[in-house]
Amino acid sequence: MKAKTLNTNAKLLLISQAFSFLGDYCVLPAVLIIATYYESYWVVSGVLVVRSIPMVFQPFLGVLVDKIDRRKIMFWTDIGRGLAFIGVLFIPLGQYPLLFLFLLFVSYGMGVFFNPARLSLMSCLGSDVKRLNVIFAKATTVCIIFGASLGAVFLYFDYLKLAVLLNALSYLLSSFLVLFMKVDSPVIESIGLKNYLLNFKKGLQEIQHNIQIRNAIFLMMLMATFCGIVYSFYPVISESFYDGEIGNFLLTIALGVGGFLGAQLVSNVGHMKKSILYFTLATLVSILVVIHSGTFLISLGTVILFYMAMEFGEVIAKTFVHEHTPADIQGRIFAISEALIGLFLALGSTLINYTSRHTLLLVIILLLAAFYIHNIYATSKVRTQPADKKALSN
Repeated sequence: MKAKTLNTNAKLLLISQAFSFLGDYCVLPAVLIIATYYESYWVVSGVLVVRSIPMVFQPFLGVLVDKIDRRKIMFWTDIGRGLAFIGVLFIPLGQYPLLFLFLLFVSYGMGVFFNPARLSLMSCLGSDVKRLNVIFAKATTVCIIFGASLGAVFLYFDYLKLAVLLNALSYLLSSFLVLFMKVDSPVIESIGLKNYLLNFKKGLQEIQHNIQIRNAIFLMMLMATFCGIVYSFYPVISESFYDGEIGNFLLTIALGVGGFLGAQLVSNVGHMKKSILYFTLATLVSILVVIHSGTFLISLGTVILFYMAMEFGEVIAKTFVHEHTPADIQGRIFAISEALIGLFLALGSTLINYTSRHTLLLVIILLLAAFYIHNIYATSKVRTQPADKKALSN
């Protein structure tokens, strides 16, 4: 049977986010390289800090996302992010470090509003949520490949500011396309601080009592930890390439290639039990090779396999949330998960500093085994749940 085409709203969101991701992954390595012009390591570290600090506030922002029209949030945050990077464009290289970091903080700070709003809005675009997640994953990963490739070209010709300009324009174009979307998103009326806190608590209670949502959150935390581990090995992998900076861009391209293939694999497999099994095996094998391989090409290939598994897991986790929670609280669920992702990403990236490779591999095996067992338990609980109780939980 021929698959149904996307509706107009889904197409607009898809195109807008494709441009946005293209800019994001074009500018991501470029911003770190620009920070080195200040000849001070604290500026480079500051870039990582201003990217992570806003994520701490994600759980509280989820309640706000659920109270405001998602389109308005996406429009104004994209405008703000675009203007912030236009500001970065006009800062002379190596000058005004505090202004440079402040503008990055503004942009990344607005991103913590944008992402939960986008994820929550997706549930209002159609009934086939899993298919939408797969299509969005494919499109964004293709743009990651092109974005990182453009960034490498800009680096080669010493035009890093073009990456900044491209990112700013991608945000502004995304905000323009969002204006044309005609979709109503569930909005909770603002009724005071007490109820504000109660609404936030409702999100935590949903995670506590909904075993499928706990399963999704567990999976997101797991993937964030593994991504942090692999990120920490990037410098080690790049050292075996003739140009370390170009090697980092190639690893970013590998992220996009692996993500695209992973999304394709999800759509072909379909069955959730097989999806979890493939995710577990691919993650274990890829991290094992990344940790122990000293050859760049071999590591590059296994990094692609790793990101296949991560995209695979991301689609599964988002589908769990979309299919097992009401739309009016999904914003706070995704906001809480984003905060946990930030924390466990940082945790994973530090493990290399105080654990041996063999200990690291043991930790990975134990975490994967724990998730796989928890998923089996969660699936069995859903199957044995009475029909009326299952309906209420969903």
